[in-house]
Amino acid sequence: MKIAILRRNGLGDLICTQPLIKFLQKTYPNAEINLFIDAGNAELARYLCPEINIHIIPKGNKYLSIIKTALLFRRKKIDIAISAKPTPMKLNNLFLWLLGAKKRYAVVTDKHWHSKLINCPVKQGHVNGYHQALKLLRIFSPNEDKLSPEFFPYIKSENTLQPIEYQSPMILFSVSNNRKYSLINNERLTLIANKILENYPKAKFIISSFKQDILLAEDLRSRIGKNSEIVVSDSLSSFLVLLNSMTLIIIGDGGICHLAASLQKKFVAFYGVTKPENWAPLATEDKCITLYDPENVNNIDLDKVYPAIFKLLKE
Repeated sequence: MKIAILRRNGLGDLICTQPLIKFLQKTYPNAEINLFIDAGNAELARYLCPEINIHIIPKGNKYLSIIKTALLFRRKKIDIAISAKPTPMKLNNLFLWLLGAKKRYAVVTDKHWHSKLINCPVKQGHVNGYHQALKLLRIFSPNEDKLSPEFFPYIKSENTLQPIEYQSPMILFSVSNNRKYSLINNERLTLIANKILENYPKAKFIISSFKQDILLAEDLRSRIGKNSEIVVSDSLSSFLVLLNSMTLIIIGDGGICHLAASLQKKFVAFYGVTKPENWAPLATEDKCITLYDPENVNNIDLDKVYPAIFKLLKE
């Protein structure tokens, strides 16, 4: 049995594809699974899916890249190909067809010509209303209505990812987030830090930042004081080491949430606009508490934030 999965887009999208991969591994334990991704997810894929074949779709014209890649791997004679995207995608459907897979699974609508390229179609309504990861699983196995924790994403801790042990709590904040309404502002992070210091005077705060946000990071450090430090990670590997060393991670919706869940770290996730029922981190309740406001994470009542933080710190 040879299986191909096509999943492009971002970091969180790839992490939400792992439950589908795990389901396929359990269903077809001897299958050869091939995952086709964009170059930007290559490093993460090696951590997240070390036991399957990873294939990088070349950069450049997206149509030419898809066509060339599909035709190149057509000789593998794929049995099952899945478009791991919960919406109709012309390029994905074309890829599955050109790949020559015997069974091609994808979300389709009747109005699109490329729907005819899919011989195992799934209607849009069949995946709507579910978590992103469960949507992808339902594309292949339509009767699944709950995601078992055994299929949750997991990054195996290798030697390079072993956490450093500290006697006092290590708390991570982030001042970088490409989602405007998911970025916790410095005023609120300062209030949160001060509340933690009241209970844990020796707590240390790591301020994670992209290079372009360093001024924002310096402002937060000046507010928190000597108990804080700025860290700018230069690679995914170093960032995973950083996350894995934390006692608690406090961040807004985004890729860090999904990485923290995959590392099985404790964290409080602030969601603004993005609905948790669709994109919440795949983590158990003893690891993650998700708080939500439909407009902006900075509207979330701190009287709900503090109990969540101290519950995870005490546990």
